Amino acid sequence: MTTPATGHVPGMDPEADHAQEHLHPHVEPLVTERPYKLRELIPVAVCIGLGATVIFMAGNIRSGVAAGIGPNFFPTWLGWALVFLGLVLVFVNVLRGVRPGDIPDRVSSWGLIRFAATAVVLIGYLLSWNVLQFWLITLVAFAALTWLYGARGWKPLLLYPVIVTAVLHFLFVVALRVPL
Repeated sequence: MTTPATGHVPGMDPEADHAQEHLHPHVEPLVTERPYKLRELIPVAVCIGLGATVIFMAGNIRSGVAAGIGPNFFPTWLGWALVFLGLVLVFVNVLRGVRPGDIPDRVSSWGLIRFAATAVVLIGYLLSWNVLQFWLITLVAFAALTWLYGARGWKPLLLYPVIVTAVLHFLFVVALRVPL
């Protein structure tokens, strides 16, 4: 079978087949069934609801500043941005549909265990702030989370947490002088 536009016979020339694939890539059909559309409404509702809450709460901020950019400017801007992004999600994911590759896997027991362990590590991190040094708990928490999410070997388990801890320590303690 010859392609009418180019006169190319598929399968005869691998380079031409590769070029044709780049010119006309295979497009996955979008999933538009009702359960997937309803699932996509959850982040839309959270985004728009959170944005509306932020806008409402920012309206209650009172200050003696008569300038155009007051203390409620950035929260209001952030709230409107969340509402706008929620509306974008409606058009991109709900009305149009989602790609099959964007549909998340089913919840597994390992996923729930990892979620619970992450919560325990982060709550322990916050509870340790007044007890231990910032650099120590940050190093331990990042190493634990790095191990929990699949990194193995000494480089990712030691080097990455040390670099992140050093950057955070320099940023907050040295540069910004935040007493942690």
